Amino acid sequence: MRAILKGATRGVVDRPRRSLLVAAVAAISVAAASTITSAAWTDDEWVSSAVGVASPGDCATNTLFTSQSRARQLTGTVLNTSLDSITGVEGLTVTNNGIKASPVPVTATPVPGTTDAFISKLPVTALGGTIVEAGLGLGAPVGGIGSYTQWAQSKNSGQAKGASGLVSDQSGAMDVAGTASGAATAPKAASISLGAIVPTSLAGVTLDVGAVASSAVVDSCAMINGWPTPDPTPAVERDYGIASLDLNAEVPAIGSLSTQGGALVGAVPDQLNALTGTGGLATAISNGISDIVKPLLGTLGMSTPVTTVTVSAPDLSPVRALMTGTLTDPDGTVTMDLGTGTVMVDLASLTGGTTGLNGKGPNHAVVLDAAMTAKVNGRVTALLDAWKNRVLAALTTALRGVTVDATTNVTLTLAGVNAATVAVKTGPSTLGQFLDGTAAPPVVTAKVLGLDVGGVVGALLGPITTALTSGANSVMKDALNATVFNAGLIPALGTNLQALITPAVNAVGSVLAGVGTLVAIHVNVQPDQPWPGTRPADVTAAAGQYKVSAVRVGLIDNAGLLSLSLGNSSAGPVALRVP
Repeated sequence: MRAILKGATRGVVDRPRRSLLVAAVAAISVAAASTITSAAWTDDEWVSSAVGVASPGDCATNTLFTSQSRARQLTGTVLNTSLDSITGVEGLTVTNNGIKASPVPVTATPVPGTTDAFISKLPVTALGGTIVEAGLGLGAPVGGIGSYTQWAQSKNSGQAKGASGLVSDQSGAMDVAGTASGAATAPKAASISLGAIVPTSLAGVTLDVGAVASSAVVDSCAMINGWPTPDPTPAVERDYGIASLDLNAEVPAIGSLSTQGGALVGAVPDQLNALTGTGGLATAISNGISDIVKPLLGTLGMSTPVTTVTVSAPDLSPVRALMTGTLTDPDGTVTMDLGTGTVMVDLASLTGGTTGLNGKGPNHAVVLDAAMTAKVNGRVTALLDAWKNRVLAALTTALRGVTVDATTNVTLTLAGVNAATVAVKTGPSTLGQFLDGTAAPPVVTAKVLGLDVGGVVGALLGPITTALTSGANSVMKDALNATVFNAGLIPALGTNLQALITPAVNAVGSVLAGVGTLVAIHVNVQPDQPWPGTRPADVTAAAGQYKVSAVRVGLIDNAGLLSLSLGNSSAGPVALRVP
């Protein structure tokens, strides 16, 4: 599920909105992809009520307040290292003392046309050379990370706004479908390498977060009796957006479908050749010919038929191609790459519905429980069953194209003496032609040995050769179905593939169960709102501070190893300025 949401709505108190693409990191790797557009936020629309007589101004023009706002793309702890200790990741804080707005860091760039709004880009090299990079195998520099904007505005008229992630440099509005201040592309998903953090339990597992953004706005000014006054219930608006949330895992059992399945397919030519000998196709043809001749022998006897069979080599390239293919269910929730032995589960679609993980209430938990695991297992099973059927269908097509040529020799006896020989030649025709009844007619040759006293042998040979001419191709068809198609080679391959599929399904389920047990994922994180279960220690806010994080990922029992929040914004506190 890839969600694209846009814009912001005034006057809505604490309402999460589906408004954008957004993303970021923690065992983290960032690259580029996606587009964004300029959106507009008008800085001078902070109006709460009518202006009173003799007022020092209204809620848009007064200078009676102090305020603070913050924006920080990455915050938390990774591998027992606080991101606070990494230069360049500390985010942006703007404080207005009622006279002047001041940013930290002081290198933040003023937003053109304002004196109280600033931006600070997350440095491209922010994580390079740190323990976070070393512990999680990040490249340096981390590509695309500089696309994220940290935007903050603190006004002395009682308003504050923070925004981070994919937001407009000019206005701080969450941005998606075009360009923002010349930035033509948005960063691709960041990868939280859970396998690097908990290698014993989640080896090869990454959580890929798409582009993220958030914004928080507070208007604490109310006009009471014509005077700008602190609003005891300020107007607060918090928005967030997440483009995608994917779980990627290396699953050896998925890779075995390719390697061991490929070996099974590679063995087919030898198995087919083996069938031409005793106990296989040759024996089945001999038995079928014997069944035609015996009822017509009369006073004659017969030896055991001897059949020789030759087959051409099958073209198995279409079957081999299926061993390294990519399997995706109709809505893209589960994708498996057999060649690389990996599986991707779109958690946003799986757990969030049609809008992904956007539009959720505060502190929404992304739950990976037994029911979700069963749902994924069902999808994986359906994908692999369909794949197995395609493999068997492709093998059937390949074997139907094989050419077969068989000759069966029978010796007839009279009173214990060899009296005649009969040779039945079927083919060369393809196996498919024999199955469809379109193979070339068989050639039956009969020869009397010695004198045929009284014409007894000749009289019996006529019906025998007639029956063999009309029935030999059916014998070949029945023999092929009994040894290759309906039973034998192709069904055996299906059984062997199923023996690989069952552990692959179970392995994917184990990965999800492990993540669900060890990792907690929440979206639209708002510290001042109720938390489902035990609130993590890092989910806090000061009095009067309205914070929002697009997504938080943490280990349930060890926040020091991983406690990462992405797309963090806050507005407030706002207070009257002390004269």
